Amino acid sequence: MLHVEMNTERSLFKNRAFLFLWGSGMCSALSLSTYLFVEQWYVIHTLNQASFLGLVLMATLLPRIFLMLFGGVLSDRYKRSTIMRISSSLRISFILCLLMLLHTDQLTLLTILGFAFLFGSVDAFYSPANASLLPTLVPNEQLTKANSLIQTSNQIALFSGPILGGVILSYSSYSYVFLVIFGTLCLTLLFTYGIREAKTKRALQHSALSELKEGLHYVLHFQQLKQTLFLIICVNFFFFGPLLLGIPLLVHDVLQGDAMDLSYMQGAYQMGMLGGALSIGFVQTKVSGITSSVRLIGALGLFLCLLSQVQQIWLYLTLLLSLGALSSIINIRIITSIQSQCAEQMMGRVMSVVNASSNGLVPLSYAVLSLLLSFHISITTIMLYCGLLILVLSLYFRKRMIQTKD
Repeated sequence: MLHVEMNTERSLFKNRAFLFLWGSGMCSALSLSTYLFVEQWYVIHTLNQASFLGLVLMATLLPRIFLMLFGGVLSDRYKRSTIMRISSSLRISFILCLLMLLHTDQLTLLTILGFAFLFGSVDAFYSPANASLLPTLVPNEQLTKANSLIQTSNQIALFSGPILGGVILSYSSYSYVFLVIFGTLCLTLLFTYGIREAKTKRALQHSALSELKEGLHYVLHFQQLKQTLFLIICVNFFFFGPLLLGIPLLVHDVLQGDAMDLSYMQGAYQMGMLGGALSIGFVQTKVSGITSSVRLIGALGLFLCLLSQVQQIWLYLTLLLSLGALSSIINIRIITSIQSQCAEQMMGRVMSVVNASSNGLVPLSYAVLSLLLSFHISITTIMLYCGLLILVLSLYFRKRMIQTKD
């Protein structure tokens, strides 16, 4: 592991390798969110194929979720900064091909589907390499602050992408949006050359599939990691799915509001996430255990129950701000806890399992929720029971952890 001396409060900002990793990740997140926006708008507005939008999003996101597992294997086998460079270079070439097809009027639904699959697949190898590289550049006592800064900037990038794409399309054309994506990916690539990664010899004794199985075995037989993974799955399935799908339904069915009410409520949650990520970086500097995160998950379930019962806009905004802050703090604490305890040679595979679990469960949650809604079960009822289930699970895990300590 690369040893970095960091004793002062501001020393994290003097760590060049971390700053370049931070900048690369932020630019990559901005390019992905902008690409997803322009992809959706092109399918709906230009191709007039709104019925195929779900298929296009699946082509982008599903390979990204599943290939993350193999991306983690490669991150444990090879130099992680090199994987980030190759991923960025390939995505740059895809954007240039899209620009050429756009100018020759050959950007059809079929080509969009093909490039969506390629873009999502290649991006899957960037994320685990980026996440597993951080603990080798930053000491444990500053991991919380580092994750806070990264999560904050990623949130800003993810929110800014659609806004940036929308503004450019309002005054210009698709070509300029693709050029912006091209520019952000070029910055993603350039920043990786500033990362000085320790040279580590990694033996290639097994196949990629064997190493993936080894990583899953490590996660499932490391008791605290297994508990953490189960908590991540529960939160993503029973919280993020009902909340993100439920906000528009609450506006329509309960408030009987308009688009402005929806923007207020979504904005409140996003501001809460941003505030939570900022606060944990400045309030806390040491790594938090999983026990404190379990308590916060219980509060998450309680607030989700309350959200299902209120009917005033100001109460919705207050609860969504709180939920956003809590979810951001929980995410940073859990990621930091995993990074600080996981063996360095397993880091890529463990982070890829965590990312695939968190990203993969939300679409499945949407599907189950859609099925329940088709049986005329109200979103408020679904949110109430999901919140109660999260609360019960947090109490159960809290009790188990106390018994384990004793």
